[in-house]
Amino acid sequence: MIDLYYWPTANGLKVGILLEELGLEHRLLPVNIRAGEQRDAAFQRISANGRIPAIVDHVLRNGDGPLALFESGAILGYLADQAGRFQDDRYRVQEWLFWQVGHITPYLSQLQVFRERAPEPLPYALELLDREAERLYGVLERRLGEVAYVAGEYSIADMAIFPWIQPQRQGRRLADFPRIGAWRERLKARPAVQRAYAKGRELAPAERSLALE
Repeated sequence: MIDLYYWPTANGLKVGILLEELGLEHRLLPVNIRAGEQRDAAFQRISANGRIPAIVDHVLRNGDGPLALFESGAILGYLADQAGRFQDDRYRVQEWLFWQVGHITPYLSQLQVFRERAPEPLPYALELLDREAERLYGVLERRLGEVAYVAGEYSIADMAIFPWIQPQRQGRRLADFPRIGAWRERLKARPAVQRAYAKGRELAPAERSLALE
């Protein structure tokens, strides 16, 4: 049994997708980040950084346990390793997974914050972040001109990137990125992705990351 401490943001959804793809028995344990629950001492004993997602694996193959992990990239790698799936070309998968963690999340999340929450426009920040978003979309578009999925075969790298590609929130038009659009449609059609998003909507229907425009 795996406990997933979770809220249906982009980072939470990526782990939810993998658990659904693997068919692993798990419990979703909500951590309402809008209410500040990530700051609770009990949660921070599981996630030292006080951020979702985090997991506790109660049944390990080697008989040890339980194991607590935080950081979505580490969780995806661990679960894929345990199952022996979704990272066949390991280093190519890691390349794109680290790209997502190191570039997609910090820049696109900040772009969303400045577009949606800044009390007044900050042109310099918006221009910088918008330019980087355009560059990152271009990187992904070019890659998807070479392969159907970012690491060749469908992998945890796709699961990590997919929830972060939110064109309307990020001021992008998928008409300008047709390969990204086609890739998104392939992932949206996967039953595991649909289940993960449905569970997120049951928990927090107003979360903007759940929109699949």
